[in-house]
Parts: sequence; C-alpha cells; structure tokens
Amino acid sequence: MNLPYIDWIWRTKGQIEIDPSEAPAQAFGKLEELFQKQNTKYQIDGDTLTFTKNNPLPQDKMSIFDRGTLVISNGKLFYDMTSRALLACFLAPLFFYGLGHAGVAIDKWRNPPEVVKAKAEAAKKRQLVKPEDVPMNPVDQMLGAPVPEKKKDGSEMGKRNRKPSMQTAYIYMGIFFALWIVGRMLEHKLIHNRFRKMLYGEEFARDDSLRSEAGVQMADVGPVTS
Repeated sequence: MNLPYIDWIWRTKGQIEIDPSEAPAQAFGKLEELFQKQNTKYQIDGDTLTFTKNNPLPQDKMSIFDRGTLVISNGKLFYDMTSRALLACFLAPLFFYGLGHAGVAIDKWRNPPEVVKAKAEAAKKRQLVKPEDVPMNPVDQMLGAPVPEKKKDGSEMGKRNRKPSMQTAYIYMGIFFALWIVGRMLEHKLIHNRFRKMLYGEEFARDDSLRSEAGVQMADVGPVTS
C-alpha cells in the first residue's frame, strides 16, 4: 500500500553512505546480526535485504519495526521500514476521542434535559428534609434501631453524581500522541546510528561524532580575525 502523503506516520526511511568498493553481501554481513533474532525472517537477494518480524521479543533492538527493505545502490545504504506500533500510537488519540464523545452522547441519551431537571428538583427537596426530623417507627425504637445518619456532604454526593466528560479522553490522547512523537524521532535516530556503527565500527562512529561536535563548536566560535 503506497500512501506517500501519510505513510511517514509509520514508516522510517533514510540513507547511509558506505564504502563504494564494498560488495553488498559484505555490507549486509555486518548488519546480519540484527536480523538473526527469534521470530524474524529475512532474505538477501543481491543488493536487497528484506525482513519481517512476527511478535518479536522485547530484547530485539529492532522490535518496533514489523517489516522493511534495505537496498545498497551507488555507494549508499537505503532503508525503508514500517512500524505498526507507531501507527497504533498515532491512531490511539482518535480512538479515545471517539470513545469520550460516545460516553457523553450516551449520557445525554439516557438523561435528557427534562429528566436531569426533574432529578435536580427532587434532590433539592430531599435536602430540605433532615433525617433527624423524621420520627422513627415505634417498632424500630423498641428494637433499638440506630438513629438515621446525616446525609453525606456535597463533595461525596458530587462524586456519585459525576457525569461523563472529555477530560479523561483528552489525557489519554495527550499521552499516546506524546509517545508517537518521541518514538517517531527517537527510533529513527537510534536505528540510523546503529546501522552506521555496525557498518563502520565503534571507533569510526565515535570519531565521526567527535568531528561533528568539533564542527559545531568551531561554527559557534566563528572566524578569527587578526
């Protein structure tokens, strides 16, 4: 399914420069460890590696991705992977939004305005009657029944009469949308760095990171004038 305008929600794409003299089989051999995991199937066909994951284990460093393709062309590694977890986090706010509105609509259907008004008037009338003013039945007095307790205060009654609202739905919407934003950016960066580290090795990745930081510092300092 090709949806170029919205597939960025659940797809992670990128490219990494590799040694042009390195054969695709040699480059894929460096990455093969990532795909030799339980519940993971992969296939290498020339310059293309395809993989699928079915219920991967949490220890799998690529567990968030369900399927993907890695292609080596013109001295670059192109990767394109999809994640149902990212899609679920993006769609979850819509689910809670609909669920919240459904709860409010059902409450309005079960309690139309005239019913709500009648309940409010009945509650006011009950509040005017104090339990201690109501005489006890002589039989109850003879049996030693306790005196009726006072009514609960307004806060406890308010909890009992609380109506469905969108507040809880908005909270869950915010949580899952934040998870999607963090996962979308973080997972892309993590997998890109992991591919790069495995292709070039720990020392090169560390030196490249130091060079990048030094470049940023030199840019901040600016040119030196004599």
